[in-house]
This record gives sequence, structure tokens and C-alpha cells, in this order.
Amino acid sequence: MRKATLADMAQAYSDTFKDLHGVRPHVPSWWGWDEYSDELQNVQHLLEEELRYRRKLEDAAINSCMDCGAPDIATAMRWLEDAYEMEWV
Repeated sequence: MRKATLADMAQAYSDTFKDLHGVRPHVPSWWGWDEYSDELQNVQHLLEEELRYRRKLEDAAINSCMDCGAPDIATAMRWLEDAYEMEWV
């Protein structure tokens, strides 16, 4: 197994930042291992919070459909998919 390099850390940070914000970050040229590591942890934490928030919204939408007469969760999800032309993950 090969050891992670600074380039690997930079790529991981850039990919995670893009997942969260939709754009790649501008990174100072002087950043080293510690800076990438710290920022990667921060961005991962923010991404986890964002995913929890989205899941909360999805649960609320499903519950609203259930309150409006959907007989089960699968039906509620299907109604939401039809309404928003989306697919649940």
C-alpha cells in the first residue's frame, strides 16, 4: 500500500470542497500537509452537516405526503419523484 502524498491530500480536499460548494477552491501555494489536513476535516464536517440537513428535509417531505394521504413511504416517495421529476437516492 502506497503512502498518501501532498498531491493526494490536495486532490481529496479539492474534490470534497467541490462536492460541498459546486466549485473548486483557490488554494494558497504555500499550503502544506497540515493546512490541507485541517481544511479537509473542516470541509468534511460541513458536508456531513449538509447531508444531515438534506435528509431532514427529505424526511419532512415524505411525512407531509403521508399526512396528505399517501398510504406508505414508497407511495410518498413516488409522489415526490413525480412532482419534482427527481429520483430518491
